[in-house]
Parts: sequence; structure tokens; C-alpha cells
Amino acid sequence: MIRHIHAKRRTTISTALYVVRGAYGTLLLASPTWVSGRLLHVRLGTRGQGVARVLGARQLIQALVSGRVPGYPVLALGVEVDLLHAASMLALALARGRRRPALTDALIASAFALAGALAARQAAHEPPPQPGNGMQELRQKWASRIAAACVPGYLANPVRAHTE
Repeated sequence: MIRHIHAKRRTTISTALYVVRGAYGTLLLASPTWVSGRLLHVRLGTRGQGVARVLGARQLIQALVSGRVPGYPVLALGVEVDLLHAASMLALALARGRRRPALTDALIASAFALAGALAARQAAHEPPPQPGNGMQELRQKWASRIAAACVPGYLANPVRAHTE
């Protein structure tokens, strides 16, 4: 019963992250000027719209690759990607005159990283989700391999090391 409740909570956090990230990416791809007008109260030029669409594509691809119920390695790698994105936006804000858009994007990437970290923390203490198809199994295997190389302390958890 308790395991079922924890699995449900992880599913809820992971699913919310999947839906919000996918919707945000889709909005940036479809209408970057609408999103920038709502978030920044600024109208983007042609170059800014292109950059926003690239960032939207990144968010949408990350949502699709992660899936609705990812395991720990997928979530941990997603957190690292979001933190790198936030750091690059902070560096851009310091280096160029476009502080407001860069800082806003850094804040959004940090929020995605926080949500991913919460979901990963929950997933770290649970067995990995059973893959529903070959693509999900391949995703989980590759994420585990990459996480072993990139995520500090990934194989330090003996439960996770033996189950994946």
C-alpha cells in the first residue's frame, strides 16, 4: 500500500513535469511572441523569435525523450540539462544587454530543475518503472549508462545499481 502511494506521487510529479514542459515547449515553438509578451512584456524581434523557438524545441524534445513516467537516471540527467541551461542563461545575462529575457529563462530552467530534482529524489528510492515497449527500455538503459558517467554518486545507491 505504501509503495503504491509513493509510486502514485512520483507519477504525479513526473506527469506534471512532462505536461508542463511539453506545453511550454509547444507554446514557444508555436508563438514565441505571445509567450514573450506574457512573461516579459516585450515584443521579440526576428532573431529573438528564432532563439525562443530553438529553446521551445529543446523543452519539447526533453519532454518527449523523458516520457510520462521516467526512472531515476532519466530524471537525474534532465535535472543536469536544466541546470546547465540555467547557468548558460545567467552567463548570457551577465555578458550581454538582454538581461531580462535571459534571467527569465534561467528562472524557468531552474524551476524545471527543481521539479525534476523532486521527482528524481522520489524515484531514487523506488524500483525503476517497467518499460512498456522497446523504446522505453532502450531509453532507460542508455540513461542509466550516461548517468553512471555524469551524475555524481549515481552508482553509490546499491538498490539502484542492482535494479538497473
